[in-house]
Amino acid sequence: MALVKMTDSLLDDHKRSLKELIRSKAFLRRSYDEEPFKLASGDTSRTFFDCKLVTQDPQGIKLIAEIIYEMVKDYDLDGIGGIETGSIPISTAVAQLSFLKGKQIPSFWVRHKPREHGTMNIVEGGLQPNSKVVILDDVTTRGNSVEKAVREVQKMNCEIVELITMVDREAGARDKFKKMRIKFTSLFKMSDFKS
Repeated sequence: MALVKMTDSLLDDHKRSLKELIRSKAFLRRSYDEEPFKLASGDTSRTFFDCKLVTQDPQGIKLIAEIIYEMVKDYDLDGIGGIETGSIPISTAVAQLSFLKGKQIPSFWVRHKPREHGTMNIVEGGLQPNSKVVILDDVTTRGNSVEKAVREVQKMNCEIVELITMVDREAGARDKFKKMRIKFTSLFKMSDFKS
């Protein structure tokens, strides 16, 4: 498979295509006469981003991997991953692309609770203590779910270079991670989809 050199113009095209894919496949709305969506944060909302419909889509995961790889390729990373299940396809796709590009970035993921058999791991994928990592998320509201991944890799004395989410619902996550001194970047914000 021939890899295309990423230019700023091509990267912008990828972002526009991904935004449209999220809008058409994953941005769900319910009217006021319907039951609102329950979010992982516990909140309810008339809107919901079902980004697994994009991370499981062949074009969607290709675009996501290429965009995120471009964002992290200049870091000297030992790993890329996040909380189950949202980060798993993303980090796996970025790891595969990194291999094809000749700069290998292994993926990992963090369980919500330790495995109850075998190794009893909570962090899967061979991440080593004192590693330099990027944390990924698909949709971030307050940041409580992805904070679990942050805390687990911090227990391993890992340095978190950046936390990247596909969609920031703009409900407090940015402030949370600013207070934790973690660089928080979103590909898109909730407000990008309101028009």
